Amino acid sequence: MSYDDDYGNPEPADPKKIQSEVLAYLYSRFGFDQKLFDNFGLYLGSKGKIYLGPKQLIKEPKIVTLGIMIARADGGIKPTTNLFQIFGKQITKNYIKISKEQAIVYVKGEDMNLGDIQNASDGYVLIKYGDIPLGCGFLKGHALKNMMPKAKRIGLKYI
Repeated sequence: MSYDDDYGNPEPADPKKIQSEVLAYLYSRFGFDQKLFDNFGLYLGSKGKIYLGPKQLIKEPKIVTLGIMIARADGGIKPTTNLFQIFGKQITKNYIKISKEQAIVYVKGEDMNLGDIQNASDGYVLIKYGDIPLGCGFLKGHALKNMMPKAKRIGLKYI
């Protein structure tokens, strides 16, 4: 995210503001406990990437990334599959439980049309099979756009 100054020139966004916007989004959209991330630091990387890492910065060795990427904040906030797979059991709203057959389709990276949706509104959602958080999807009506990264997709025949 960037903001324009009085002359229309883009200025870098305030990292603290972006961090608070990301946390506010995660708390309100997914019902995370407000204390869940208290023991972590949020760090703004390039291209709007938000990382969750240690609260205390490590001076040595030289750091390439400070933690795991949990969101992107570039023109909007998009949670990552990492966030959902690690903290998905803490999500209390905007999740979709899918069947075994749908889970096989989802982990392949395919989009799906879903029937009646109970716990989710349009936007980013957690996809769960039973109590297992699988990853991220984007819901619009009954259409689910699969947001599973290509590197995490797998072909399954059985679960």
